[in-house]
Amino acid sequence: MSMGNLQAAIEQATSKTHVREFEVGGQLLTFPRLSIGDQGAFETYVRETSDKDATPFSLAATRNKASMVMGSVITRAKRQLEEEILKRGESLVAQTEGQARAWADKLQDDVMNRFSPYVDRIFGGINRGQMLSGVARSMVAANGKTVTYNVKNDETGELEPVTMPIDAAFVDKLFSGEPGRVLEDVFLWVVGLNEQIPGSKASLKPGMTLDDIVKKSVGDAENSEREQDIA
Repeated sequence: MSMGNLQAAIEQATSKTHVREFEVGGQLLTFPRLSIGDQGAFETYVRETSDKDATPFSLAATRNKASMVMGSVITRAKRQLEEEILKRGESLVAQTEGQARAWADKLQDDVMNRFSPYVDRIFGGINRGQMLSGVARSMVAANGKTVTYNVKNDETGELEPVTMPIDAAFVDKLFSGEPGRVLEDVFLWVVGLNEQIPGSKASLKPGMTLDDIVKKSVGDAENSEREQDIA
């Protein structure tokens, strides 16, 4: 192995493609993917806090199930958009960056709508407390083990600093007012079960084919070993 290959590998491993922003509490917060070590620790935690009679949790096995379903979902979303574009008599090559991003946004919406019904089945063995723990590990990697913020003193009216550990309880408080599946979406990202990059962040430009845009915005359907018969 050449030093050039090693350098490229470490640059990829530490690149910002492994970090994603989500809006929580009206603010954009950064959530990195869990390291291999943190993934192992999370997997151990899930096993220790799950029903003793349940099949031992495996992040790799869960990721494989998710990938197979996602591969099929991507294929169907791409096929539908392709049919719509050709029906309008348009080219499957984006003419402008705006068109490329519009296709990416449509693909992502379609993929998530198709994938959502399978989330509970695939990740049914993971409870909310375990999700909170996984997200907390990501936040510790990005922000350190504690966070300090100001709270108004009811008696004096002055702001006073409060320091809290970033743990499952902290994440629960942070996400308590979030609607929909925000926590679930963040969790799927940090443990590597969702590869999507927001259309606004993906590297898109004129001249890209629909196939290129699919791979940039929702992932490669070929990661699925076979296309399952799902709608």
